[in-house]
Amino acid sequence: MNIALVGFIIIVILLIIILIYLLTIKKNISNTANKNQVKMNIKLFEYDLNNIKFPKNIEQMNSDSLTKASKVIFDSYKSLDYANKVSSCLNKIEWHTWQVSIILYFLKTKGKYYISNDVKLFHDVILELNENQIEQEMQRVCKKYMENIDIYKDRDYLSNQVIWSARDVSIILYKIINS
Repeated sequence: MNIALVGFIIIVILLIIILIYLLTIKKNISNTANKNQVKMNIKLFEYDLNNIKFPKNIEQMNSDSLTKASKVIFDSYKSLDYANKVSSCLNKIEWHTWQVSIILYFLKTKGKYYISNDVKLFHDVILELNENQIEQEMQRVCKKYMENIDIYKDRDYLSNQVIWSARDVSIILYKIINS
């Protein structure tokens, strides 16, 4: 009878050791998953507008010229009336890199564009985004810019590089107005 009791105690002790081991592994896996999630969040925000380089001609614009050029782009955006189009129109590629470079540089230099009580400049799809989603969209735009643009090309080349959607431009202009 003592052998059966000793065997039972050994089995219970082994089960406790295995249970503790499994809980430790689960905790380590959970910690690793949290660390990976933090790394993913850091990678999401790796593109900093302050570190993006722009074509030399744009970076050499004085504040007044940059503001006027940005106003022309904003007026073009307003005249296209994206706010009242179907949301799929925002995905249409119709903006060129020279325009996007100007407004991104305007945003980088902390340019502000003031609009008087015109709440319906942007499509509802843009207006419904929260701050985090707007930031993620800006990160996407910055990433696209850094990965696709050769800043050493001239204005003519960049004006023919039509790779930007109305959504991209909407996000940048929204950030300009609301920053």
